[in-house]
Amino acid sequence: MAGISVTAFDEIYNDKIAAYLELSAKIGGDVNTQAQLVKKAFAALRQLLCTAESSAKPSDASLPTVLKPLADCIGEISNFRDQNRKSELFNHLSTVSEAIGALGWVSVSPTPGPFVKEMADAGQFYGNRVLKEYKEKDQDHVNWVKSYQGIWTVMIAYIKQHHTTGLTWNAKGGSAPAPPPPGGAPPPPPPVQAPAPVTSGGGGDASGRSALLDALSKGADVTAGLKKVTNDMKTHKNPALRGSSKVPATSGPAKSGSKSSAYTPKPFQASRTGGAVTRPVSMKKPPKKELLGQKKWIVENFENDRNIVIDQTNLKQTVYIYNCKDCTIIIKGKLNTVTLDSCKKTAVVVDDLIAGLEFVNCQSVQAQVNGEIPLVSIDKTDGIQVYLSAKSKQAEIVTAKSSEMNILVPTDSGDFNEYALPEQYKSTWNGKGFTTVPTEST
Repeated sequence: MAGISVTAFDEIYNDKIAAYLELSAKIGGDVNTQAQLVKKAFAALRQLLCTAESSAKPSDASLPTVLKPLADCIGEISNFRDQNRKSELFNHLSTVSEAIGALGWVSVSPTPGPFVKEMADAGQFYGNRVLKEYKEKDQDHVNWVKSYQGIWTVMIAYIKQHHTTGLTWNAKGGSAPAPPPPGGAPPPPPPVQAPAPVTSGGGGDASGRSALLDALSKGADVTAGLKKVTNDMKTHKNPALRGSSKVPATSGPAKSGSKSSAYTPKPFQASRTGGAVTRPVSMKKPPKKELLGQKKWIVENFENDRNIVIDQTNLKQTVYIYNCKDCTIIIKGKLNTVTLDSCKKTAVVVDDLIAGLEFVNCQSVQAQVNGEIPLVSIDKTDGIQVYLSAKSKQAEIVTAKSSEMNILVPTDSGDFNEYALPEQYKSTWNGKGFTTVPTEST
C-alpha cells in the first residue's frame, strides 16, 4: 500500500499531469511524442518515491545508481528537443525540456523547492512565446502551456509538505534495491569465473583473496603502498618512450605464471607519422540554408562566412539561425521573427520584424536593425550589441540570465549613444512585497 508521500503524488498525477498529457495528445505531433517521454519520467519519479518510502537513504556512492532511471528520462526529453530544432512546435518542445530538469529536485538539499521554481522559470521563457503566438489562434495551445506550468506549481507545494529539505527516506527501512532495467528484468547472467589473484609465493587462493579484501578495506589508504612513478617512466619527460606503446619493465626477472599482464590497461597508441597521440576527431556538420514549407528559414553550421543573404521573405516567415560562428547574415524585407541560437561572433542585419528579434545561448553577437521591430529578447547570452534604428527606439528589451549587453541608440546627428543594460539587481522589502531595482556592481 502506498504511503502518504506517494498517495499525494498520485493526486498530482491524476489531476495536473493527466491534463497535460490529454492536451498534448490533442495537439499531437512532436508535442505528443515528447509528452510520452514526460509520462515515462514521472513514472520513474513515482518508482523512486516508493523506494524512498520503504528504504533507508543509500550511500553517496550508491545514490547515482538509484537515481539513474530518472536521470536517463530527463536526458531523453532534452535530446528529443535538440533533435527536432526544425519542428514548427519547437517552442513547445523547449517549454518542456527547459523545465523538466526540475525533476532533479530528488538530489537537491536543503532547498529542493526553490530549485524547482528556478527550472520552471526557465521553461516559462519559451512558454510565453507559445502564449504570444497562439492566444488569438488556438486556445488548446494556451491551455497546454498553463497545464504544464501548473504541474510545477503544485509540485513545489508537494515538496514543501513532504520533502521540505530534500527527498525523505525511511530511516528504519532496508537497503534501496537497484532499479530494474527498462523493458523488464532480463534472466540472470551465467556466473563469471574471477581471474586468479597474483600471488607472491605459496599462500593459496584463500590467502590471496584475504589479502585483497584487507587492502580494499583500507579505503583511501589502499594507495599508500603504490610505487612512485619517476620521470624516466613518463612519456613527456622521456622522449625515448614515445616511439613505443609500452613502458619498459622494471629491472628484475618476471614472475613465471603471472596473469597480471593480461589485465594491464593499454595506453594511447602513438601515431605512425610521429610522436603525437591519435585521438578521435569530432565530426563537423555541413552548413545549411533552406526554406521549410515556405514558412521557416533554417541557417545552421556556417563558419567564417560574411555574406549570407536571405532576400526572398514575406510576413509569415521566420528565420532560425543555429550554431554559426564568425558569420554575418543579412535578412531583407519584412517578416515575422528572427532567432539566433548557440551562435558565436556572429552578426545579423534585419529590416522590419513583426514579432521581434531573439537571442538564445549566444556569445559575442551583434545585431543591426534598419527598420522597425517591437521587441528584442536576450536569453542566456554573454556579450551582445544591438544597433537600433530611429524607428525602433521604443522597442522593448527583455533580458534573462545574460551579461555584457549594450544597446546603441541613434542620435539626430547620425551617431550612436551606447547604453549598457543592468546585470545586477537589488531587492528590498517594502512591507507588502519586494521592490527590485538595478544596481551597479562594486
